[in-house]
Amino acid sequence: MNTKSVTSSALTLVGCALCIFLVMRPTVVSGASMMPTLHDKDVLIASPLAKRLFEPGRGDIVTVCLSANPLCGFIFSRDTQYVKRIVAVPGDVVRYGSCSIFVTTGTGQELKDTEPTMACRDRGDLKQITLPDGMYFVAGDNRGNSFDSRIFGPVSKSQINAKVLAQVRLTWTP
Repeated sequence: MNTKSVTSSALTLVGCALCIFLVMRPTVVSGASMMPTLHDKDVLIASPLAKRLFEPGRGDIVTVCLSANPLCGFIFSRDTQYVKRIVAVPGDVVRYGSCSIFVTTGTGQELKDTEPTMACRDRGDLKQITLPDGMYFVAGDNRGNSFDSRIFGPVSKSQINAKVLAQVRLTWTP
C-alpha cells in the first residue's frame, strides 16, 4: 500500500465517523412506550445535526439520554437512550396524570393531547409544572406504558440527543 491509499482510506473512515456522529445515527426502538406510532424493533434514523440546527418543537420525536455522557446513543455506550415525543416546550404549563397530559402554551392556548395513545385510565390527581427556559416535557405515545417526563421530570435541550427523521419497520416471516 502506498501513502496516498492509506491517507485516502483514513479520510474516508473519518468522514464516515463524522457522518454517523453528526448527521445520521441509526437507533432501534426497544419496548412498547411509543406504540402505536413506533413498534418494538423499529429502526429509526435520528439526526444529532437536526437537533442542533432547529429548536426542538412540540410533536417532534426525539432520542433522550438522562445521563450527561456525550457518547450516549452509541452502541458501545452503556447509557440508556429513550425515544419520546416532545409534548411541551419552554414556557408551557403541563398538567399530567398517569395517562393524560394537558398543555397550556405560554400564550394561554389550551392544547388537546391528540397524539396516538393506547387505552389507559388516570389514577389519582393531576400534577402541574411550568417549564422553565431550556426544558422540555417528553412522553411516550403509549401513555400507560411509558417511562417519561411524568416520572423523571422535564429534560434539558442538552439531554435531547437527536431528532428522529425516519422510521423503518422490518418484518420477517419465516
